[in-house]
Amino acid sequence: MKKIRMFVDMKKEELYLHEMAEQGWGLIKYSTWGIYTFEKIIPKNLNYRIDYQIFKKKADYLAYLTLFEDSGWQHISGTKSSGFQFFTPLNSKNQDLDIFSDTSSSNERYKRLYDQAILWATLMFLYFFMLQPSFEKISSWYLTSSIWEYTGLQLFGMIVMQTFFLIIQIMPVMFFMFGAVYFTIMGTKTKKLIKKYEAG
Repeated sequence: MKKIRMFVDMKKEELYLHEMAEQGWGLIKYSTWGIYTFEKIIPKNLNYRIDYQIFKKKADYLAYLTLFEDSGWQHISGTKSSGFQFFTPLNSKNQDLDIFSDTSSSNERYKRLYDQAILWATLMFLYFFMLQPSFEKISSWYLTSSIWEYTGLQLFGMIVMQTFFLIIQIMPVMFFMFGAVYFTIMGTKTKKLIKKYEAG
């Protein structure tokens, strides 16, 4: 089963995954844009823990996973460059424990997420302004401006065909615009969470 949810607060995300496990759905994969893949399991009290880490070297990533495994945590989902890393306890002793030793180290994951969100938002905005087409004339969007010389069904057919090409042309622009807005919102919310948890 797949579900789409958007979380910035990883503590609320952990609670959501815990509730899903109690309903008999265990997380097996998380992918970009908030797509969760669950498998049917026996309903259980399963506490998930989430970290945010991006690694440049595969060796560092493997060492990171080994450290968690030696500490009694099973890696459920995440890759070297995905950022979000999901863990569950390997034994009942870790059920009520956290993967972080103190509040400060727990808050560091939000700071890493914030830095990454701002970086991606900046890049997305730059790409958007570099790729955006001219909106001065609708006819200029089309590959063949002479289509406006047609009439009736011929004009309709040409517009439909050229609209297909138009969509292909503006899809990258729309993608980068959506990405810029998405990461800006994520960065803003993450900044608020950093202040909230540092104060609390």
